[in-house]
Amino acid sequence: MHNFMAILSQLFWGVTIGALSAAFETLAKGMMMIGGLGGAGWYGLRWRKARRDRDSKPDKRGD
Repeated sequence: MHNFMAILSQLFWGVTIGALSAAFETLAKGMMMIGGLGGAGWYGLRWRKARRDRDSKPDKRGD
C-alpha cells in the first residue's frame, strides 16, 4: 500500500507541475505575441509619422 501511495503522489505531482508549466508557457507565448504585435504597430506608426513629416517639409535644395 505504501508503494501505491508513493506512485499516486508522484503521479499527482507530475500532473500538477505539468499543468502549471503548460499554463505558464501559454501565458508567456501570449504575452510575447501581444508584445510583438504591439511593437510592430508602434514601429509602423512611428514610420508613418516620420514619412508624413518628411514629405510635408519643403526641400532645402533651393529648386
